[in-house]
Amino acid sequence: MRGKTGWRGTAPLHVPAYRRLWTVAALSHFGTWMHNTAAAAQLANFSAVPAVNALLPAAATLPVFLLALPAGMLADRIGRGTVLFWANAASALTAALFAALDFAGALGPGALLALTFALNAAWAAAYPAWNAEVSSTLPGELIKDGAALNSLSFNIARTLGPAAGGWLFGAVGGLPVYAVNALSFAGFVLCFRDSRRIGQLDDGPDGWRAGWQETTTLLRESVPYRALLTRTWLFFLLAQVMFALTPVYLLTVRRLPEPVVGLALAAFGVGAVCSAVAYPAVRHVVTDRVLRAGCASAAALGLAVLPLAEHVGLLLVVATVFGAAFAGTITMNNAFLQLSVALRLRSRAVALYTVVLYGAQTLGALAAGALANLWGVGPAAWVAAALLVVSALAGLPAGSEPRDRSGDQR
Repeated sequence: MRGKTGWRGTAPLHVPAYRRLWTVAALSHFGTWMHNTAAAAQLANFSAVPAVNALLPAAATLPVFLLALPAGMLADRIGRGTVLFWANAASALTAALFAALDFAGALGPGALLALTFALNAAWAAAYPAWNAEVSSTLPGELIKDGAALNSLSFNIARTLGPAAGGWLFGAVGGLPVYAVNALSFAGFVLCFRDSRRIGQLDDGPDGWRAGWQETTTLLRESVPYRALLTRTWLFFLLAQVMFALTPVYLLTVRRLPEPVVGLALAAFGVGAVCSAVAYPAVRHVVTDRVLRAGCASAAALGLAVLPLAEHVGLLLVVATVFGAAFAGTITMNNAFLQLSVALRLRSRAVALYTVVLYGAQTLGALAAGALANLWGVGPAAWVAAALLVVSALAGLPAGSEPRDRSGDQR
């Protein structure tokens, strides 16, 4: 089934349940990217040390690494809607606390990092449930296009949010940015307010043990799923170097103003939007294995050129290419994942994938800060670029294409 518009990938938007979730997610993503840009700029103003600034992406990814798997198992037990209501309510309250502390002049580096950790802990609880909930609204033939639209939603916000956040932070500070982010969670809270009641869990520890055994069985028996996790770990460990070093490099080495940094971060989103728009057509003519190698090579190119880009225009081109490669890899991974796992296991399968994804990014951010302190931004970026090229040429085992499991909804 295809939509009646020019772009073949819009068909999932004709499904009302999917369209509603897509819309509220787009609003939430916009607030989040505004918030991320303001927080990065505020921390860079506190300290110009790369290792300190690398703590911000680490604080954003570490809670996901720690909490995503138990959150996915919990969502499969008590219901995805219940988890989504409470996790997004917690996100709204945490963002409001950001705004309150900034208003009181009490948002120092320690509080900023701690609240970033808390905000992303709430997101970690919501993400596996949301990913499974969205895919459950679509028939199997639309799941790959739905994954591309999810990426488009995220990356439209990634394009507009940093530009708006950087401009607003430069003009009036972080308070209004954090307040907008708090309000951006309202759509999720309203969508799932009827699911907020948590039923009593009467299966005790055996229920958790059985859930864990099902998860480990999936990991042990599914070769394509294990290959996905391996590819994810390597690519995002190295790619995170770009996101960890770009804000501090532009603000403290290049000494560019916050609005320009916001534009650079927005350029990542422009590339990601282009990737999401192109994917529904490209996937029919190019294999995922070739696309993965192309994305790794393009990401390596972006990392290699970043420290050499003397002009803002070239910098924006580099960020756009890198954003397309980064988002294209995520879109392919999500589509592969949704078609590989039955719906009854999907929250925890997404959760384990998310643990690997964000564990790699946490380690990558910390390593980027440490290497930049030792060698400088340029050598740190060039080492990561060289390793990405090696991974693209090596061609990790792609595994077979997953069997379409969309009919298995139990």
